[in-house]
Amino acid sequence: MAKKKHVCPEPENTERWAVSYLDMITVLMCLFLVLYAISQVDQGKLAKLRQSLAAGFNSTIQVVNPIQTTGGLGILTGSTSAVSIGSLLGNQTDQAATQPERLEAMKEASHLNEIKKKVEKQLQTVGQQGALQMRITENGLVLGMVANDTYFKTGDASVQPAAQAVISALAPVIQGVQEDVAIEGYADPQPIATAKFPSNYHLASARAIEVLIHLKNGGVPGEKLRTISYGADHQTTAEEGQDAWGLNRRVDIVIMSKAKDSVRAMLPDAAKQLENGSIGTTTGSEVATVQ
Repeated sequence: MAKKKHVCPEPENTERWAVSYLDMITVLMCLFLVLYAISQVDQGKLAKLRQSLAAGFNSTIQVVNPIQTTGGLGILTGSTSAVSIGSLLGNQTDQAATQPERLEAMKEASHLNEIKKKVEKQLQTVGQQGALQMRITENGLVLGMVANDTYFKTGDASVQPAAQAVISALAPVIQGVQEDVAIEGYADPQPIATAKFPSNYHLASARAIEVLIHLKNGGVPGEKLRTISYGADHQTTAEEGQDAWGLNRRVDIVIMSKAKDSVRAMLPDAAKQLENGSIGTTTGSEVATVQ
């Protein structure tokens, strides 16, 4: 009878955990290498990386304000830029907006802001600084004829001397812009029903027309001007110590943006970023490339 061959059982492998542990260590090492690499920012390479990631994730990559500390290296200590993780993974609310449109919005907001600076300089030259409330909206640059001085008397459309000085200062700037200009007339809530002004809409329209005539007399081509009457609608809120009704006897001169609707919708946010000095959708160099 043949003797059975004795087979020794294989010893149990008690070091299988080491494989998973080494994999984890490798991943962590790669993570720290990436963090270290992006803490040393080359703006040119960062722009290319952002564009590549945006194309890959079909989303917008956002560069947020620097995370400043007392010194050192790394993404959390003394880094000059950081990539927003929420934007990297793709914010759902931003998916409808493409990167080219955001760049165009920044370009348009920058253009309107330059016009705003020209207006401010012109007003300062004639001693009328602070005579307008200026803001960038979805429609364009709004030059609000709202100030402590009352530009229009109650129930009257005549342009007061203070308003005439402001319009005279505005005319050269508006004459030089390529955009069309909408002149929006408003009235205070007090009802009116006279032979000359049957309603607040007639009164507000007359105020807008008076401003249009003064601008045209100042050299602005009439074909780029148009008037709109809002009557007593869209009342502006007065601050403490201001005459609420006086502030609503006003005219807004709107330099209309030529950008498409989807770009104009981003203008208020783009203008706010320019005002705060933080670029959330692009960098200054990128804005320059699309101008």
